[in-house]
Amino acid sequence: MARDQSRDDASNQRKLKRRYLVYYLRVFERKTGEVLGHLVDITEGGVMLMRENKLETGKMYSMRLRWRTSEGKLQVVDFEGECRWCRPDINPDFFDAGFSISPKDEETLRTIRNLIGDLGMPD
Repeated sequence: MARDQSRDDASNQRKLKRRYLVYYLRVFERKTGEVLGHLVDITEGGVMLMRENKLETGKMYSMRLRWRTSEGKLQVVDFEGECRWCRPDINPDFFDAGFSISPKDEETLRTIRNLIGDLGMPD
């Protein structure tokens, strides 16, 4: 019986981890549609992505984020980001990459603020 209980505990742990990862929004390279990585955090001035491969620092990337609001409305925001750093994640299978972003217009900035509010991410 203890063996069955430990198997249930392990299943529950895996489920919790999977739910946690669902919250990482995919960030796409706008021109190619390739997934650049998964959003770890965002502010009005930058984003951090987690990905499987290292990215070139100093390079500009055209990014696209898509998500659904709490009302179910699809939101899309496009912006440019410069990769400022890229280093191994605590998990050796991944890299973390930090980007500076500067929204070009008020609409993009407003959409980024809405994303931060919708997902409850602090500045």
